[in-house]
Parts: sequence; C-alpha cells; structure tokens
Amino acid sequence: MSASAEADDRKDTEDIEGVDARTGLQLLDGLLDEAVWLDHCPFVSASFGPAPVWLRHEPVSAFQPLPVPLPGGPFESAGVPGPRRVCVSFAPEHGPNARIWARTHGYRLLAPDPGVTAWAADKIRALELFAEAGVAVPPSVVVPAAGRAAAGAYWYDRWPRAVAQRRENNLIGRGTVPVDSPEELARCLAAWPDEPVRLSRWAPGISLTVTACAGPDRTVVSAVSHQLVGLPELAASWGTHCGNQLVHPADLPDGLYAQARRAARRVGEVLRGRGFRGMFGLDLVEEDGCLLAIEVNPRFQTVVSLVQAAERAAGLLPSLGLHILSFLLPALPPAVPGTLPPDFRRPSQLVVHAAADTVLHGLPATGRYRHDGRSATGPLPAACDLAELRDDEALYWAVARPGPVTAGQELALLQFGHPVAALEPRPRPGPGAEAWLAAFRERPDVRPPLLRLAEEPMREAGRHALELVIRRFTAPPEQPPFHVPSPAVLRAALDEPLPEDGTDDLCAVLDRVTRDALGEATRLDHPRSFAFTPSTGNFPAVLADALASAYLSVPGAWLVGAGPTQLELTTLDWLKTLLGLPRETGGLFVSGGSVANLTALAVARDHHLGDDTSGARLYCSGQAHPSVARAAHLLGLPRTRLSVVPADRELRLDPAEVARRVTRDRAAGLRPFAVVGTLGTTGTGAVDPLDDLADLCAREGLWLHVDGAHGAAAAATSRGRALRAALRRADSLTVDPHKWLFQPYEIGCVLLRRPELLRATFDLERHALDTGYLSPTVPRGTEVNLSDHGPQQSRGLRALKLWLSLKTFGARAFRQAIEHGMDLAEHAAALVTAHPELRLVTPPSLAVLTFRYEPADTPPGWDADAAQEDVSRAVCTEGGALLLTSRVHGATVLRMCTVNPTATRDDVAYVLGLAARYGRRSLDAVAAEVETEVRGSAAPTDR
Repeated sequence: MSASAEADDRKDTEDIEGVDARTGLQLLDGLLDEAVWLDHCPFVSASFGPAPVWLRHEPVSAFQPLPVPLPGGPFESAGVPGPRRVCVSFAPEHGPNARIWARTHGYRLLAPDPGVTAWAADKIRALELFAEAGVAVPPSVVVPAAGRAAAGAYWYDRWPRAVAQRRENNLIGRGTVPVDSPEELARCLAAWPDEPVRLSRWAPGISLTVTACAGPDRTVVSAVSHQLVGLPELAASWGTHCGNQLVHPADLPDGLYAQARRAARRVGEVLRGRGFRGMFGLDLVEEDGCLLAIEVNPRFQTVVSLVQAAERAAGLLPSLGLHILSFLLPALPPAVPGTLPPDFRRPSQLVVHAAADTVLHGLPATGRYRHDGRSATGPLPAACDLAELRDDEALYWAVARPGPVTAGQELALLQFGHPVAALEPRPRPGPGAEAWLAAFRERPDVRPPLLRLAEEPMREAGRHALELVIRRFTAPPEQPPFHVPSPAVLRAALDEPLPEDGTDDLCAVLDRVTRDALGEATRLDHPRSFAFTPSTGNFPAVLADALASAYLSVPGAWLVGAGPTQLELTTLDWLKTLLGLPRETGGLFVSGGSVANLTALAVARDHHLGDDTSGARLYCSGQAHPSVARAAHLLGLPRTRLSVVPADRELRLDPAEVARRVTRDRAAGLRPFAVVGTLGTTGTGAVDPLDDLADLCAREGLWLHVDGAHGAAAAATSRGRALRAALRRADSLTVDPHKWLFQPYEIGCVLLRRPELLRATFDLERHALDTGYLSPTVPRGTEVNLSDHGPQQSRGLRALKLWLSLKTFGARAFRQAIEHGMDLAEHAAALVTAHPELRLVTPPSLAVLTFRYEPADTPPGWDADAAQEDVSRAVCTEGGALLLTSRVHGATVLRMCTVNPTATRDDVAYVLGLAARYGRRSLDAVAAEVETEVRGSAAPTDR
C-alpha cells in the first residue's frame, strides 16, 4: 500500500476531517469582499456560525422568480465578475436563475461544470462512476430506453425486492420507486417510457449520507449522517427525502463509519479527475455489514447545515467556506483531523412536506420556536443557531412560497439539537418530533377539499388505472373465460366493515378490486366465449365513460347539460343513418334492451289506451325476450293480458295466429294495442316476419314494436340491408349497442317513428308534483330536455362511448366487425355439417346457430339431452372456452353466438372440436356402463 493510501485510510478512521477554522477564515477574509449564498432558504449561510462580514444570503433558486433588486441596493455596481465577489448556489444546475443572477449583478458563480454535474447526478451512469472508484453497489441491471424485452426478462426471482431509478431523480424522490414483482416492474417501465431505468436489488439496511468536498488537490470527507428516506409518516412518495440526523462513529457497528468515509473519498477522487469541484453527498445503504453506494448528489444538500454544526464543534471550517476555497485556491490548506466531542448532541432535521396538491396561502415565519407539548410558539427573539437550541426548541425554515404546491413538495425544514428517530433502516420519528410536525403541518392551508384527492395522487392512480385497462385489452387472458367463484370465496375476499377512514394508497385498492372482484367473473370478451351475446367493449368507450363521469355529464335538462344533450342527439342521428332509418325517427339512449322495451311499450299503451288500461292486450312470441313480459308487468298488465303466441317451426311469430287472436280478443271485449316482433331471438337468432307483422298492425290499428336488441345492428351491413324496409315501418325499435355494436355496458337505445309521443308519456309537465323546483329547466325555443323523453330525470351520458367509438374507428369498421360475426357463424355451420358426429339444429341467423352432438352409434339408453349438458360443462370447465346450452323444440342444444370481432375461425374450430371430443367421451362412458351391466347380467350365479 502506498504512503498516500495509508494516509487516506488513517483519515477514514477519524471522526471528521477538514480545514482548521481559524486558518480557513483568515484565507477567506483575504480572498473575498463578498460571498452570497443563493437559495430560497438561508439555512446553510445561517448555520455557518457567527456570520463573517463578507457572507450574506439572497433568495435565488430555480423554483422561484428572481428577486427584483431595490434601487440603491447592493447590486447597483453590477459589471464584469471579479474574483473577490462570489456567489454559491444550492443547486445551480436546476434552471438558469443562479447563473442569470450572477451574470446580471457581477458575481462569479462558484459552481462545478454543468456537464460533469449532470454526469455525476445521472443514476444510470453513476454505476460507471462507482466502478471506477472501486465502491460496491447493489446488484443492478439497466433496462434500455428502446428495444426493451418484457419486464420479466429483467427480474431476478432471488431478489426479495428491487428498486427502480430513472436517470434523473427530482427533489421529491419521484424518480425512485420500489418494485416487488415483474408486474410492478412492467407498470414502472410503462410509466417511464423512452428512458433507461436502473433496477437494483433492494438492500434492507440503514441509509447513510456522507458529506464531502472535491477540492483542487484532494477530497475532504466531513461528517456522516443517517438519511431518513420515504418514511410513510412523513412523505407521500417512497423515495422522498424526509430528513437527516448526524451520527457519531460510536453509533454505528464497528468499521461502518470508516467504510462510509472511505467510499466518499474514492468517489470524490473520481469526481475530481473529471473536473468536478465543490460539495457533494454520497448516499449509501448497509447490507450484511457492508455499505453499498446508491447515488451521488453533486451539489449542496440540506444536511450541510447540520454538518456545519458538527464542523464548528470540531474546530473546522464549515463546508460552505471549504466549497469557496476549492474554487479560489490551487490547493487546499493542510487537512486537520477533527474529533466530535463526547457530548456532541447529534443534531437532526425533518422536512415538512405538502400532503396534497393545493394552493398555499402562507407559512409561519422562519425562526426559532418552542414547543410546550401542546403547541409551538415563535419565532423567539433568539439566534437561529443549532448549537444553542434547548431540547424543547427547534429551528423552522420556511422553504415554499405562497401559491400552488404539489403533494410531496418541501414546505419547510425543522431542525433540532438532538436525534429525532432511532438509528434504524426505516425509523418512526419519536413522539416529540411528531408533535413538532403536527404543529407546523396544521398551519399551512395545504389540505384538499373534502372528497378530493391531490393532483399527484390522482395522476398516479389514473396512470395505474389506465395501465390496468390497457392490460385488460392487450394481455393474453390469464384464465379461461368460464370462471364462477363460490359465494363463500367472494365473501371471504370482499366482505369487510364499512371503512370509516380512507386510504392513501388508491393504486393498491385498484389492484385489489381488479383482482378480487372485477377479475372474478366469467369473461364474455374472451375470443373463445360463444355464450349469450358476448359484448367485447373497446378502449375509446372506456375513456368515454371516464370522461363523462369526470364532467358529471347529464343530458337531461338543456339548462344543465346542453353539450352532452347535443352530443346524444348527434349520436342518435348517426345510429339512424347507420341502420337506414327515416330522418324523423327519434329517441334516446337508455341502460339496455329491457328499459328500451319498457319505454316503447309505455308509449304504446298511452297512445292507444290512454289512462284506461282495462281489457288491454299485448302480443308476442314464445321466443320473445323475458324483458317483454317484465315490461308488461311494470305497466300494470297482469300476465293474463300478455298473449304469448307459440312460435312456428322456424321459431318465429306467426302473423296469421296473431290476427286470429286479435279478432277473438276484440270479440270478447278486450282491447288489443301492441304487437312485439323480435329481430334476432336470443335462443336462435330467429327473425320474426316483420313486414307481415307491419301489415297486420297497420290493418288492425296496432302498435308494432320491434325488439332488435341483438339483431338490429345487422341492418348496417350489406347483407342485412333488406331488414331496413320493415324497420322503417315499425312504430318503435330497441337497439342494444352493448351487444352487436361492441360497447361496454350499459347502453341501449329506443327509437320511435313519431318521437314526439315520448314527450306525451314522459314530459315533466305531465308528472311534476313540485312545479317550482324544476321550472327553471323548462326548454326554450329549440332546446331539448331528454329527461322529458324517458323515465330517467338524471341521466348519464351513455351516448359518448358510442360517439367516441365511431369517431375513432369509423362506421366502416363497425360494419366489417358485424359481418365478421356472420362469417364466423357460416363457417361454424359448415364445420358442424361436415362433422359426422355433430348435427346442425338451426342454421346461422344473425351470428347465432345451434347444434347437437348426435353420433350414429348411440347405445341403448343414451340420454341425448344430458349428453349436450355434459359437453357444455366439459367445454367450460376443462376446455378453456364458453359454450352453453339452450332449448329448441323441447330438445337441449348447444348454442353458439359468434359476434366477438376478436374471435377467429381457429377459435370456432377449436371449440367445435372440443364439443365432438367431449361428446365422444360422454358416449364412451355410457357405452362402458351398458357393457358392464350386460356382463353382470350374463355372469353365472352360485346355487
């Protein structure tokens, strides 16, 4: 080992190192006329000690407007910077203010080169710095900015936890986050696109900061402090700086203090070699008795004000003076060792953070305060000197200025003459420190209003929710579509007492509800889900629902929701155009087909029957949707007034039978008023003879309502164009955009040939009890109140999701998606017909078909209906698909609906293959049972 290395090792075992205070001050007195500390807070210049005549403070920082010089002030003599007038900035690389101020007022800014500062502060390139210095770091990997692999490729399963850092941290720690899994890493990388990310193994030990100065000829290592980072009691973000407390060598395990100083010296020598000058901090973390380097802060840090108290106690020149000498001298004065006195009180500091995004109206004045256990009083008429503080006193430094502040922003600094927390990795501040924080947290008005979140938590949760949405649309399904947890399982996961207090971790709540509730359901948008009418939703529609909720959009009264109302009217026009309906058609969006049917039949009742519903008669097919019977019930018509006509062989409503019943009912004194035809029955996709029904209704003076919840969308396509003529003749029509127009729930639509009849039934003037309350909302001129057109007064903007989807993809894409479903059904029918063990029961109609597993070699006693149930059950529980049964002409069938635009011919073939395979398995099981029974009956018996 060289002599210089041995000397350095001896220095590293010292308590503290620096320049003799008397010597340093004499040099500075001879070199300076004036030194100005530039920062929004004077704590570093104030902690220098008895202020030299040449030292003062100016409130200049990157985060506040430059101060306007007073006439006749000290800056009147601005000019070319001279060597005897200098200024020092807290963080000169943050913005141009320090350099502008120095240039404007004729001061030499003592700051390191911005390029080397940026290099040292770079959390990615710091790995090169530490490697060159020979300082250990936690195991790390750098995720590139471009060409990234999946997050799992960078994750080490042996790491219990990891820490992700972006290239440049900000002053409130939002460039450092903990990650516990590849999924969390993926979210982190998605939030930081187009920039490299350093991923390091998390080290669980105590965090330390070493303060040092890179001089012209050597590195001087000063004090070591315990760094308080990301304490949940103090900060909103995990990586946020919460405070520091100085440590004595005796406070740390044997050798750790010297390790910290040695690492700082080695890093300082690398910085010096790159041309860096001045103060810097090195952050370290302990793991298994060793210190690992985390990052370099190549600037002054708030802890310097504590360090200067230690330097003064050891008889050394404070760090601010050492920084100035590093720029003004070719070599520093000889280093002298310092010893911290045995009674050194270990001063500390805590940062007061803004808890939420808000507007700050003011802060207490900077000064010395005293706390009596209940409240803080001050500022006291005493010096702001850490060395003189009593145990019940603290220095309060106001940092922020009135105006907008963000969650996590530093508002103030509290400094104490004693430690505030235990020497632990993640300590809780002691009760006394908590009381001080509470006293000063209550003073600024930084809390958001009730039931509001601060801006940064909203952004964080919003980004997180958006990632969950995108993952839902883009990630391969993690489980089969059929998923039906038991009530006991869901109660165990979700039942809990009413939360009296909220949470600060909305992201965690979003994760939980997504995992434990939303994800615990059958997935209808799975490409192998062919049950019901599987809605798929789309991404623009998700954004639309969020926007409509945020804007509290209510297309009810024009006075309240003019823009949303016009958007709904425009979307209705688009839907009419898409389906080829007359211009005069009108209506409104409702929750779904059930309410659309109810709304239309309510208008039909009022139009034909008025207020007297005695003897009313309504007609529908036995294949009609249950919502028709439910609507009749809600309209006051008992089930006996609903004439359910048996369907014909094609499962359609028979107009001739309806006509016979109408004649018979009228002869019996009843009052027929409406017929419900179905455009796409749920069981088979059958289409009632709508033209014939329209002729019948016109002849008999009846209302024709067409329930096209599923099938009306087909009229948008070329192959469904023939449906348009009948739809134009219908008095009312139900359309469900959350079915074959691919919208998320809820959005249905009711359309009327004479839309003014909606107001005759639902107008507020007909039903108002307190006319005064809503009289200001009466529409004027051409204004439209959609609340007068349906049963809801307060209505959500359901139309926005369809509007935004059409704007994003265009009508042509919707037509293609609808036709894709028809093509898949035709393909499925062809495969069924070609398969020797499958039989087509009903041909494809509006993307719905039914079939049976029906082989030729069925054994005696084979239950064909039970076999279809067995096939469905096996496909759902074993095959990773969704295929359910229905009943056609009294027989159980397998039903397939192929409207999902993400499903492919391969998906159809796969599911039909499963049906045949599981059908054969069921058949073989029955055959084996029969054979066993036969053998048993034929076996000889003992006599």
